[in-house]
Amino acid sequence: MKNEIVRCICTDMTVEGHGIARNEGGLVLFVKGLLTGEEADVKIISHKKNVAYAIIDRLITPSPYRCESACPVAYKCGGCDLRHMSYEGQLQYKKKTVENTLHSAGLSLKVRDVIGADLLDRYRDKAQVPFHDGALGYYRRFSNDIVEEKDCLLQSERVNAILQCVKEEALKDHLAASFRHILVREGKKTNEIMVGLIVREDISKRTDRLVRVLTEHFPQIVSVILNINTRNDNVILGEKEILLYGRDYLEDELDGLRFRISFRSFYQIHPYQAEKLYAVVRELGEVSKEDRVFDLYCGIGTISLYLARYAKEVIGIEIVDAAVKNAEENAKLNGIENARFYCRDAKEDLRPYLKDCDLLVVDPPRKGLAPRLIESLKEIPVKKIVYVSCNAATFARDLKLLEGHYEISEVQPVDMFPQTVHIETVCALSKLSEAKHHISLQVDMDELDVAAAESKATYHEIQD
Repeated sequence: MKNEIVRCICTDMTVEGHGIARNEGGLVLFVKGLLTGEEADVKIISHKKNVAYAIIDRLITPSPYRCESACPVAYKCGGCDLRHMSYEGQLQYKKKTVENTLHSAGLSLKVRDVIGADLLDRYRDKAQVPFHDGALGYYRRFSNDIVEEKDCLLQSERVNAILQCVKEEALKDHLAASFRHILVREGKKTNEIMVGLIVREDISKRTDRLVRVLTEHFPQIVSVILNINTRNDNVILGEKEILLYGRDYLEDELDGLRFRISFRSFYQIHPYQAEKLYAVVRELGEVSKEDRVFDLYCGIGTISLYLARYAKEVIGIEIVDAAVKNAEENAKLNGIENARFYCRDAKEDLRPYLKDCDLLVVDPPRKGLAPRLIESLKEIPVKKIVYVSCNAATFARDLKLLEGHYEISEVQPVDMFPQTVHIETVCALSKLSEAKHHISLQVDMDELDVAAAESKATYHEIQD
């Protein structure tokens, strides 16, 4: 079966961007790079009991959304998944992905058209690139092999030049063997640059020339940090940091606000789309000067401070202490006095905060909301929640868990990651009235009774 060539028609696509098809015998095929509606001869590269994985051998009927990739290594690299698809096709694919994910979770919600991006390339403000054995580039998907490319189209030309400069100078100084990753942050509005050298051992006494060359060639660099990671796993950042040059932060602007961003802080990858995303949060949250807003997973305070201009008060909660300090500094930097920040874990009991909350904004990591938080939101339903998610699967899971306690609005996807399969989703949840909550519980019980009856009937049919 391996290396066999079979003809198939793609009927759908996975969340990873692979085409789904079947051969004449009914075997399910996952085909890299195949778009919905396309007919192709594909070569099977891996076969399991019920499915096979394949690559395109010869494209017979191309999709109207197929386009020529502008990147020569996109098919090999794990960075861009959809460069062979037009942007109109990408937006349609992402909307359908969200719809399918919600449907699979048992949710019947309307999904709005995706809010697209104006900037499709050179948008990333952070590059975190593996640098092993003298090779610099992103990993091939499902592999530890590095695909080298000097000009990644998702990153600015300046960031790519800085990455190549670090590589060349590290090789000259015989430092390359100590490297794990190179991290570059870029302030899109301020032009400030931070460079992070992530290494296996302390090489701080051997980096003077490297730092001098970097800062002379790129005067926009305001910070160079050495991060030491001695672990033998896939965790990227180590615990110890040494400031080699400048300050330990850079600054950028977002919707008229200025933010200080430290080495470890989360900041939206596509800052131009972030402004659109936060406008959606404000719209769905219907934020007013009467509202006390609670921003969970607040990071350095970007959403908190954005909303503070429209709300009575904002309280931000974040588990990373450095991010909380950044948020406090950012509030002072922007002269915002109605925002406060606390270092807390979402796994803790947050019910005391929820009691006086008019609007709860949650923007969790990919794993979604903490189970204890979900239980708290069931016990003490807040008036309104705006849920921002970068993972449609955990987003759908959490909405399903809260469904009987809240009325869920339409879902608004925002494309924060053009050329990739990733999509940001936002929706609002409003507290159900007691009457509606009772009806919801009754419907749930009725469904359980029906399911139990069907199960019992099936059991007796089997016995008969």
